[in-house]
Amino acid sequence: MPSESIVDIPVPLELQEFVPAAILRLKYMFPEIKIERVPNGVTLHGIEDVDARKFEREISYQIYREKIFQETLTMRQNLYQMLVM
Repeated sequence: MPSESIVDIPVPLELQEFVPAAILRLKYMFPEIKIERVPNGVTLHGIEDVDARKFEREISYQIYREKIFQETLTMRQNLYQMLVM
């Protein structure tokens, strides 16, 4: 039986607000990995063969994706309103 590994991935303070949405997506994408938010980033609990670099890239991507989504939400809503009027 594979042993559990723990990987800590730091997240810059200015991106912390986007972590919960990113974790929600990551839990769907990787149900076998337990993903937790910690004060300075994200911790992964999983099987031994977890590729930390792969998950660090994926977490960064998901956080950045959520940041862009939230920052452009008002603009997209305004564009939509102009189209339906």
